[in-house]
Amino acid sequence: MASDRDLDAPDAALAQAVVRPPAPPTADDDLEAPYTLDDVAAEVGAGRALLDAVARTGLLLPHHVDEDGEARYSAADLAAVRAGLTLLDAGLPLGELLDLARRTDAAVGEVATAAVDAFLRFVRDPVRGTSASETEAAQRLVTAYEQMLPATERLVAHHVRRRVLQEAAQRVPGALAGDDTDGGA
Repeated sequence: MASDRDLDAPDAALAQAVVRPPAPPTADDDLEAPYTLDDVAAEVGAGRALLDAVARTGLLLPHHVDEDGEARYSAADLAAVRAGLTLLDAGLPLGELLDLARRTDAAVGEVATAAVDAFLRFVRDPVRGTSASETEAAQRLVTAYEQMLPATERLVAHHVRRRVLQEAAQRVPGALAGDDTDGGA
């Protein structure tokens, strides 16, 4: 990747906005990420081996990596780990949780790639082509990024929630009634 000094002003401003976490869309996410993975394990009462396994699946991604190369996690990451532990405590086998984590990471990775591609093609390129100056382009790009990233996150999270609830509403009643035609495994 080119360094900021190799970029023109609009792209340098966008690069800075990308490495600076945007304001969180909800109060559940934090701009601060003071926790190491060992801290996360201690805070939530999970074993480090379990967290390493979940991290290898791609479901537990660090908020950022500090200047010493240490992965850092936020309070929102702790909440996500606690949610995973809730699933395990409810009886979901670890192998199933890890499989769900791998599938989630693959699907979300595709969505993230498409979202960034769309931003570059339909926002960055046109802004750069229609701005009167590099300063104006830089301001417009950063503003667009800071608005679009949380909006994309809310849209995707909302859709995942609705899809899971819709799937449960369609399949759980049949499973409870002993109907083997619920489309399950």
